[in-house]
Amino acid sequence: MSDEFLLQIYIARHGESWGNVRFAKGEEPVYKTRAEKLDPELTPLGVEQAALLGKRLGGLSFDAIFASSLIRAVSTAHEVWARQPQGAPQIEVLRDLVENGTPWDYAGYPPEVIKERYPHVKGVEFLGLDEDEWARFELEDPQASRLERARLCINYFRDRFQKGENIFIAAHGGFNTYLTRAALGLTNENGFNFCQENTGLTKIKYFTDGRLRLSYSNDTSHLYELMPGITYTL
Repeated sequence: MSDEFLLQIYIARHGESWGNVRFAKGEEPVYKTRAEKLDPELTPLGVEQAALLGKRLGGLSFDAIFASSLIRAVSTAHEVWARQPQGAPQIEVLRDLVENGTPWDYAGYPPEVIKERYPHVKGVEFLGLDEDEWARFELEDPQASRLERARLCINYFRDRFQKGENIFIAAHGGFNTYLTRAALGLTNENGFNFCQENTGLTKIKYFTDGRLRLSYSNDTSHLYELMPGITYTL
């Protein structure tokens, strides 16, 4: 068996967001804007978590860095990008990576707002379903919709990168379960729920002989000094 690989994918959940904080407290706040509800920013802790993730990955030169179009994922990808060797590629934003339940007609902050904050963001792409398909899938079979979206993303990555590249993806705790299922060739019937803590890191490796390997899942070792309880739980 060959150890040569075609592609290594690193998938991370974003750092802690204000939405995570409200959820943990069981709050039901009144939102002033749609973005405040659907697209919460990182908390100061979330920024620190993302910075530690970036520090951990700083010795690995990524050939591409991707983020969901939601600001918490873009901000997390930025912290990773900022700690890459000089000349790191621009962050590519894929709307298809958004969290489960995000309405089709909400694509995140306007591209010009993201670009002003993060000039190294390349732009927003959309690979997949049109509005009618998205709405129908979410209504009739949300799990099927999300896995189909994840497969579109994984197929795109695997078609584009076949020469031993390393790529990083910042997305969301819920959707990353489907993304990991798709990356491993699993279906929803397999029932694996790939839990991810904030900035939890998953690595999947595709070999030239057709094999693949889940190297690790939800690894939070970079958070040990900051949050030892979340890192090693008995």
